Amino acid sequence: MTSYEQRVSLLEFLYRKPGVSLTDVPEGPETLECLLQDVFDDLQRSKARLREQLTGLEAHNKELEEYAYMVAHDLKEPLTVLLLNIDLIKDVRDLTSEELKECLLQLKSTAYEMRSIVKNLLLFSQVTRAEAPRESLHMAQVVANVQTRLSYLIRERQAQVILPPVWPDAVGYGPWIEEVWANLLSNALKYGGHPPRVELGASPRSDGMLRFWTRDNGPGIPPEVRTCLFTRGNPLSRLSRLSRTGDGLGLPIVQNIVDKLGGQVGVESEEGQGSLFFFTLPAAVSDAR
Repeated sequence: MTSYEQRVSLLEFLYRKPGVSLTDVPEGPETLECLLQDVFDDLQRSKARLREQLTGLEAHNKELEEYAYMVAHDLKEPLTVLLLNIDLIKDVRDLTSEELKECLLQLKSTAYEMRSIVKNLLLFSQVTRAEAPRESLHMAQVVANVQTRLSYLIRERQAQVILPPVWPDAVGYGPWIEEVWANLLSNALKYGGHPPRVELGASPRSDGMLRFWTRDNGPGIPPEVRTCLFTRGNPLSRLSRLSRTGDGLGLPIVQNIVDKLGGQVGVESEEGQGSLFFFTLPAAVSDAR
């Protein structure tokens, strides 16, 4: 075997270009140079892809660390409440039936809070890993499902929920969009006025997207808080921990879901004038015409 053939064989071994064999490579220095350049270019592209993957993995690991810290922090308080109530029931022998009932209700409420935290963590994991199918959504049915899920909270807060007569259909993934509405509506019920008055709606945009929104009658949100509502550890989540009405994962998950479905999220608010939270999705074909 000539020196040229040996070099080509080595390149074939390293490169292993599909469909190319030694007999297909014509002799000549120009061919060898082209093959060398081809191998070099492929190596450069592979290095760029590896750098991109490494950057993505580092960002993902950092995100997971932040979520793990947040979940541990959010679970710490309800666990403390559980232990305190259990100790109270165990150690205080002369609890009245009303006091015992109050302790049990507190245990039940705290258990629901912890379940919500775990559920949101699992949802975040699913959104991070999965590629959601894009399908036409009958938004009226999605919102009806959310109302059923939150009926207890609507009754408890004696809330008024106002819906449009007709919903446009969008493109998305039903189970995830249901979680988006559940987060936005539950926040409007928790942080709205007394009693809450929550309006839900949709409006088309000129770019073929639909803007879905919730508007509440709450105290509004200061500008310095609005800028970081959809980030982990946001100020609204800290308020929720103080009032024991939720956890800090909801709005960041809304952001992740809508981003993955090609939309955007945002908030508009004036102090004393309530807040409007919105997200956008592509309009279904029949609604985009």
